[in-house]
Amino acid sequence: MIKKEFFSACQSFITKHEGFLYFAPGRVNLLGDHTDYTGGHVLPIGIQYGTWLFIRLTGNDKITLSTKNLNQTVTIDKDNYNKPTKSWADYPLGILNELIAKGLQFTGIEMVFYGDLPIGAGLASSASMEMVTAFALNDLFSMRIDKPNLSKIAQHAEQEFVGVSCGIMDQYCIAFSQENHALLIDCHSLEHQAIPIESKEYSLLIIDSKVKHKLSGSIYNKRVNELKKVKQLINGYFEIPYLGSLKGEDYDWLDKLIESDLLKQRLRHVVNENTRVELAAECLKNHDFKSFGKLMFDSHESLALDFGVSCKELDVLVDTAARTDGVAGARMTGAGFGGCTINLVEKGAEEDIKKRILADYKQKTGNEGVAYNIRLEGTLHKVEA
Repeated sequence: MIKKEFFSACQSFITKHEGFLYFAPGRVNLLGDHTDYTGGHVLPIGIQYGTWLFIRLTGNDKITLSTKNLNQTVTIDKDNYNKPTKSWADYPLGILNELIAKGLQFTGIEMVFYGDLPIGAGLASSASMEMVTAFALNDLFSMRIDKPNLSKIAQHAEQEFVGVSCGIMDQYCIAFSQENHALLIDCHSLEHQAIPIESKEYSLLIIDSKVKHKLSGSIYNKRVNELKKVKQLINGYFEIPYLGSLKGEDYDWLDKLIESDLLKQRLRHVVNENTRVELAAECLKNHDFKSFGKLMFDSHESLALDFGVSCKELDVLVDTAARTDGVAGARMTGAGFGGCTINLVEKGAEEDIKKRILADYKQKTGNEGVAYNIRLEGTLHKVEA
């Protein structure tokens, strides 16, 4: 279903031109943050919010990119596709750069984007834009690139063209998202298991702190480098293929190989988070949502204390949720440094819980948060006329 906001923003344009429409969802990670770039396990879902792309061929030797959200247009000569603009346009340009290297040919192209994901909220708005671009071009030009490789292309584009040392979780989740399922993803093997989320008792809420983060050149890349250092230190004693192969029970002997207390904390988060993801997947299979919620709280504590990627506002939201009747679990979701929390709440109590948490949040921080009901409906697809 196409939202009325999309029509109001784009209908006057698309009715004047022949082209094709595509959609990519955003992503909420239920458990397993900052483990994907170590080859570990994650447990994300695709959601109903995302990015629409209207694409058409122009034949004018230009690349024209527009966002209806910002009312901005970037037009460049086709031969300058490999030059970053240091703007939002670098996400689709990075994809073009990758696909042209794989043989994509065109004489001119126009892409018009519209999204209803809050930018900078940790819901994978950038990956959603990347994947809708990659999927649309792959389909339009019959490139026959499969979804795992489209995910890798989008990840590589963000790493090399945008400059964020991201893992594969966001792009892969968006590629394979299924309605009413979470994805248990092995970020090393790029294999996944779709796990039904069925509960008559609980639903999911997103609460946006409205604190924005900027990943490129930020603490995110610093954390990636810290974990590379951890791996180097361990490999000085014996070879491990990747940090994501380790679990919580390994920490008691691994920490003795590392002198830095800071790096011990970083390692402790990664290995324990891997274990939490596996336990959480079993909880979903067994419909044990109370235990799942406890793992969410534990995960947030680890992200805040051991990995240092939370902030005052996120901690206030999670602490308030923990003291609110009807909330079974809460944690920050995404890279951190701002953005959103994901909350597991009793069905029927959503509106009351929203009001209580947002009121407490405003009182303690002075910020106006925003709450969203989450439905697991988002899938990557071509929108048929």
